[in-house]
Amino acid sequence: MITPYFEIKTTFTRSAGSEQLREHVYIYGLELEGDGEIAMRFRPEHRHQHAEASLTIRVDESNWIKTGAEYLGGQHLVSTVTTREHTNWSLSPVDTESDEIWLRLIRAGGTITVAHADDGVDYTTIASTYLPGGVPVMAGIASTRPVHESFWDAAQDLDIDVD
Repeated sequence: MITPYFEIKTTFTRSAGSEQLREHVYIYGLELEGDGEIAMRFRPEHRHQHAEASLTIRVDESNWIKTGAEYLGGQHLVSTVTTREHTNWSLSPVDTESDEIWLRLIRAGGTITVAHADDGVDYTTIASTYLPGGVPVMAGIASTRPVHESFWDAAQDLDIDVD
């Protein structure tokens, strides 16, 4: 079961060692009560390291994952941050000639799979992690700014499928 698209301001907390951080973000997406998949086409921002937008699945303030496309040192990267009380951050290089990267998060029970593609069809899995299953989640796009027309310059073609 899903609820219609929404935009909500919420909080993500991160813990790395003794450092505690709170990040206020906007999520545009759906509430999922079961399994599902979200995918989106991104154009990495060539002026900044950190992604303006990312795909996210958020259980609560302390249990979430987000993945986004970045461009750093002349290379396309997929950045994935997973928090389950403590935070893990990974960067995966992406070998592509394109200025666009498709990203996908798949929720199956307690497993979240992160994948990327050049074309939105032929995905390569780059990570698999755990988030609590069987509980409602917010799934969609996370942004540090409210979603408005210029937001879609970097992120396009949001697709959310529910099993």
